[in-house]
Amino acid sequence: MASIEVIEDLRNFVMEHDLPATEIALFGVKCPYCGKSDQIRKLEPPEALHRVVDAEALAAYSAFLKKNNHVGTSIGVCRFCRNCLTLTKSGRAEPLLEHNSGP
Repeated sequence: MASIEVIEDLRNFVMEHDLPATEIALFGVKCPYCGKSDQIRKLEPPEALHRVVDAEALAAYSAFLKKNNHVGTSIGVCRFCRNCLTLTKSGRAEPLLEHNSGP
């Protein structure tokens, strides 16, 4: 389960490194926080960021993704409200904490 502090650290990391580095929006996916449906971006895998992020920060990012990325989901961010999200296989965005608080 991801704690609020860990999610806030991820959010700060995303803002500090201006992630995601690619500007590919997932249209039709609505942010559960602000309601925007044209601002959701999928975060890149750590190996795609080796030129953008230093090795120590990249290791922490990689560890978070491995721990909190469940089968059929990925981690994303809303570029409008800057909240981190769980992107489900069914094409929905859910709050990261809510998704990870289950059994």
